[in-house]
Amino acid sequence: MRKESIMTIMLCFVTAGLIEARAADLSVDMDAEIKAASAFVWRGRTLNEDPCLQPYFSIGSGGFSANVWGSWNLTDVSNEWQSSRLDLSVDYTRRFGKHIIRPGFTAYFYHHDPDGNAEDTYECFVSYTYDTLLLPSATLCYDFNGLEGVFIAMSIAHSYALVENKMALDLKLQLEGADKEYSNGLFTFPGIESNPEFQQEGMSIIDATLTASMPISVGKNGALTPALKYVQILDSVTTDAVENAGQDAGILVYSLAYSMTF
Repeated sequence: MRKESIMTIMLCFVTAGLIEARAADLSVDMDAEIKAASAFVWRGRTLNEDPCLQPYFSIGSGGFSANVWGSWNLTDVSNEWQSSRLDLSVDYTRRFGKHIIRPGFTAYFYHHDPDGNAEDTYECFVSYTYDTLLLPSATLCYDFNGLEGVFIAMSIAHSYALVENKMALDLKLQLEGADKEYSNGLFTFPGIESNPEFQQEGMSIIDATLTASMPISVGKNGALTPALKYVQILDSVTTDAVENAGQDAGILVYSLAYSMTF
């Protein structure tokens, strides 16, 4: 699927949402963030071991939103072609009492490809959150171009107010898993002879991620957020493949982000 077609579809989705919002006389919300991180870890795999810059922008109204996220390498060392990426997504959030459902679509564009290995991927997803203690949440993704498999994520989270309306401590624990097709595609390392036993036979839990962040209010609409994230691969077959490629099965990522709401 061509990038132009994907972007056209996403534009139509957002336009329809904004038209609906205008008809209902709803306001348009915008969020922006710029983050510096020590590494880029995505769904259990370390895509960039070097410092990177990760900007984010979102615009939405009436439950519809369009989002742009990117990761750029900040050093002259390129680990591999996945080290820099641009994500475009659209989604729709609907609440039914304490039940929150959010379906959407994401396109992943790899914009740094010195060796010609890049393959853009596209996925549809749906997430469910129950608005109660620990905010239990589950997300189901299906990649229909490239990986052609299923990815799942389950999480719980809690926020502790340290200084009322000024500072908080946010904690989140997430488990991530995938089926055979998705896992084998995600943890294939071009140019490296992977362990012959790295062949997932079915759905498995890949990794666990623990995140601790401390948002600090800055001004009326801003926030400065230092954070620590530890990712540990749990699956033994995936661990063998990662270590065979010269990476660690566990990694600590630290970051600092500044965000604003308009």
